[in-house]
Formats: sequence, C-alpha cells, structure tokens
Amino acid sequence: MTSADPAASRRDQALDWLLRIQQAPHDAQLRAELAQWCASDTANAEAYGKAERVWRLTGQVAPTTAAQWPEPQSAKVIELPVRKQRRWWLGAAVAACLMVALAPSLSLRLQSDYRTADGETRSITLADGSVVQMDGDTAIAVDYSAGHRDVRLLTGQAFFEVAPDKNKPFHVRADGLRVTVTGTAFNVQLRPGRVGVDVQHGSVRVEDQAHVLAAALTAGQRLRYVDGQAQVQAFQPSQAAAWRQGQLIADRTPVRELVEELARHVPGKVLLRDEALGNKRVTGVYDLLKPEAALRAVITPHGGKVHSYGPWLLVLEAPR
Repeated sequence: MTSADPAASRRDQALDWLLRIQQAPHDAQLRAELAQWCASDTANAEAYGKAERVWRLTGQVAPTTAAQWPEPQSAKVIELPVRKQRRWWLGAAVAACLMVALAPSLSLRLQSDYRTADGETRSITLADGSVVQMDGDTAIAVDYSAGHRDVRLLTGQAFFEVAPDKNKPFHVRADGLRVTVTGTAFNVQLRPGRVGVDVQHGSVRVEDQAHVLAAALTAGQRLRYVDGQAQVQAFQPSQAAAWRQGQLIADRTPVRELVEELARHVPGKVLLRDEALGNKRVTGVYDLLKPEAALRAVITPHGGKVHSYGPWLLVLEAPR
C-alpha cells in the first residue's frame, strides 16, 4: 500500500536515500542519482537536508566507551510521569540498577535457547540452514520436529532468512502472533504491548489466536500489532532491519519508542522522566553505535536534556 500523505512519503524517501548513502559513501553513481532527486523538487532537497542534519547531530557527541560501563543488563526504560524529589528518585534508580545487576531474569534464561545481551548482535544458523540475526537484548527458543519448524521470539527483535521447505512450514511466534513462511526474509520485533513484522522479500502470513491479520504480507509491507489492533503500512524494503547496519530509522516515531530501542544499546539504565517529551514524534536516522549521542539527537530538538549519573544511569528530561 502507498502512503496517502505526500510529506510522509517524501520523508520516507529521504530516509531511504540517507540510509543508502551511509552504506555506500563512495558510490559516485549513487550520489549523482541523489543529486538528481534533490534537484527535481525543492521539497525533496529540504527533506533530505533535514534527515542529514539529524544524522550529523547524532555524531556530534562522543559515545561513552564500553570500558566505563558495568556488564550489560536488560529491563531498560522506566517512565516517571510525576516529578519526585531528586534525591528520592536517584536513590531508587540506583537501587533498581543494583537489583537488575544482581537478579537477572532467570525465567527468560531457562526458556531461551539463544540470547544476546544489551548492545550485542549475534547470527545463528539453524539445523535446516535458516539464519537468524539477533539484535541486542533478544532471546529465542527453537523447536524443530518432523512436521514443523518453530521459533519463539521471547523478547527483542530478530531478522529471519528462511531456507525454503514446502513440506515443513517455518513459524515465528511472538506474544500471541504467528508468522508463517516457506522461504523469505523478514524482521520480527517484540516490545511490551506491540509486535512488528517487516518483510524484505518474499511473503508471510500473519495471524493471532482468532484471526488472519494478513494472508500475504509482501516485500515492502510492515504489520504493526498494538493492543490487539493490526495495521499494515508501506516502507522501503532496504530499511528492513536497519539495526543490522547499526542504524535506527524513525518516521514520526514517538520519542519513548526510540528511547526504548536505544536503551538496548546502552550498557546501563535509561530513565525517561517526562511523559510529554516521550509523546513527541521525530523523524531521522540515528547511529546505534553511538547510542548516547543518538539519545541526545532524539530529544534535543524538543528541548530535552541527557544527564549522566556515573556509569550506571542516564536520565532524560525536559527543562521545567
């Protein structure tokens, strides 16, 4: 399907151009094609310029080195909509960090066959030759039997390149949803209260426990399942699982969702203390290899600040 909003479509194209340029910075032909696209419409040039400015802002702040942080943990983002006494919430946050460090999720560890830590990515080749690329803070369970191939996404997100086998359908299960394929490449993201499926090529069938949500979700289509409601949108297939290239793409995405994603790449805890700031929407391409700088780039246009409290805690808030 095609977006009915010309501005949204132009933003999406600008983000796609920026992503392609970042992946092939020395490709003269690609740069010539970009110049032609920008010259064809001043609105195109403005959209690309805005995307490029956000990317430059991401790189302006040097990231904290990994050596300064403790071992990475999960359970990353906490929203505190009501302002509390500074000493109280800081003490509580530090205590929470210590609890996370001392009491990791034993249940998740017991259920999963493969797991990644925050900021870690991993590629797994399954018994049939299918490949699963796991993002940070991701866990999967694998169940292969004579009649089926099942992978359960317990948390996080993963990109699947499925080896074709018409006699053994490949299923990915995530929080009540089942994605069925015979051979294709797609990304599945599981977050609290929502699931996302992005198809890079081929097609998949998506259903919940009672309904077929998409009989044939094809290349360039994404399904978002939020609080029991499904919506299918169009996107550039080259943007599927951009996290594999160390990039996070936002198109009018709520700040809180971007903070949640970036927090998975920060080996510490991130607190978002301002509900209004979390509801703001941003568009841009952000560098996952520089997550603290990316956090600043996300919230700075809306007046937000990032405060660092030692190597364990980043606090995001708007000035009062």
